[in-house]
Amino acid sequence: MTLNDNILKTEEKIMYALRALYHESGYMPFKMSRFEEYDMYVKNRNFVGSENIVSFTDLSGRLLALKPDVTLSIIKNYKGAEGGVSKVYYNENVYRPDKTTHEIKEIMQSGIECMGEISEIDECEVVALAIKSLETLSDNYILDISSVGIIKGLLGAAGVDDETEKKLLSLFGDKNSFALRTLCEENGVGSAICDIAVSLCELSGKATEVITKLEKLCINREMIDSAAELKRLVENLSLCNMADNIFIDFSIIGDTKYYNGIVFRGYVDKLPKSVLSGGRYDNLLKGMGKAGGAIGFAVYSDMLERIDTTNKEYDCDVLLTYEDGVSYDLIKKAADSLKNNGESVNIQKTDSGAIRYKRLCRVLKGGENVNG
Repeated sequence: MTLNDNILKTEEKIMYALRALYHESGYMPFKMSRFEEYDMYVKNRNFVGSENIVSFTDLSGRLLALKPDVTLSIIKNYKGAEGGVSKVYYNENVYRPDKTTHEIKEIMQSGIECMGEISEIDECEVVALAIKSLETLSDNYILDISSVGIIKGLLGAAGVDDETEKKLLSLFGDKNSFALRTLCEENGVGSAICDIAVSLCELSGKATEVITKLEKLCINREMIDSAAELKRLVENLSLCNMADNIFIDFSIIGDTKYYNGIVFRGYVDKLPKSVLSGGRYDNLLKGMGKAGGAIGFAVYSDMLERIDTTNKEYDCDVLLTYEDGVSYDLIKKAADSLKNNGESVNIQKTDSGAIRYKRLCRVLKGGENVNG
């Protein structure tokens, strides 16, 4: 029996396509338990992005949680790559509260993680796979990218305290350059640094076109090195004709406690939020007692449900009705004949009007089929 592609929902088709994409790139499947120790998620609430974690006590008295994230479990189980990198992909359900209804949602999440002695080649491959993932979702997409190192270098030059730093990062995320300048001035940041902060906040455009502007805004070694890393990434992807839809945008930051280096988010047409997010998270790896670096991303299927690429005009291809007294074997033969032609068949006594179909067939007592 051949699987009919029309059976699958849009998000299921996409998940199968993503799985094939990651597998052909040499990534190994990762399978995790539905439950993890609650404490691991509590320590990394900011990375998970949710204050509400579903927890329960098992029969042995351990406090467990329905997993709200996959990356943390992958890191927990990471044993090292012996001089190379460990590459895994996953298709897992995670459990998170809906921000509007506050109900717990089961969400299929797909993604990759690359851990170990990360090189620029590894970074390029991961970002290229992020781009390929977005192409799987839509022809109309963009990948916004930035660098935590550039922002950290700027904040270091500004010399602000931790509380002000958090406020500045929030304003970068909101792209609120006016409030950003005001906050800098109120905290005694020099006018030159204020101007650079505002320029970075407002900087946005195709990476190949604005990277030179970015370089001119760098004023210390951390910013210069981070901009150079970003430039090499863009140049490498340009050589592969993969940079046309990459945009630089410093509202894409992430929590600096976990992320370092490049961070990125992917968007597709007609969806209001990012459908893909990822970046370099060496700090998270080290925080969990693991050596090396890490980079990866996740694709969120709760957003994919809004991408409607399936034909929902009909419930079935054929509505097959039958006359009183017709035996089951005659009805089955008629249905099997239609199915062998690749059509879906719904058998009903009569056409009640509740089923949407492309055409109507009727089986008569003599075995004849009457097409409507």
